[in-house]
Amino acid sequence: MNASEVSNRTAGFTKRLLAFAIDFILIAAYILVLFGIGTSTMRITSELVVLASPWTKDLLAFLVLILPVILYFALQESSQRQATWGKRRVGIKVVNAQGQKLSWRQALVRSAIKFLPWQLAHTCIFQIWFGQTSPWLIVGALLAQGLVVIYVLSILVSKEHRALYDWPSGAYVIFAESVRV
Repeated sequence: MNASEVSNRTAGFTKRLLAFAIDFILIAAYILVLFGIGTSTMRITSELVVLASPWTKDLLAFLVLILPVILYFALQESSQRQATWGKRRVGIKVVNAQGQKLSWRQALVRSAIKFLPWQLAHTCIFQIWFGQTSPWLIVGALLAQGLVVIYVLSILVSKEHRALYDWPSGAYVIFAESVRV
């Protein structure tokens, strides 16, 4: 497949949004599992968590919540399936400009940038919640929301329906030949 063929098969905003909504079901289930583990071990870990700084708590949240989500997306999109569970359900996949699967590095870059607003917002809100009052935290939280808007707008206005996070990784989201479940 050449770049022109890839460009002609790109999936639009609605398919991409639906795929992410389906993927969010998995993310929400994972969050519920983490919540269950956290609440069931609260008595054991509460002293450690109370003593931790807001930055340490945020790092822990990144390591157990956001990093696994980033890795899930990167692993799935660099696999032979070239798609997350949600993308497979709606019949789309992630490819490079030649229509081949992304390398692990490309998929990791794509996923890290894709979830950057989540981490940025999480960090800023976490710090504010625990009493930090820097104006930079508010700017950071607003920047996170602005990035999400830019991501959506880039898919809507780009001729190839590419999000801002698709560009650095060289990724395209295209219709799959067949839906592989």
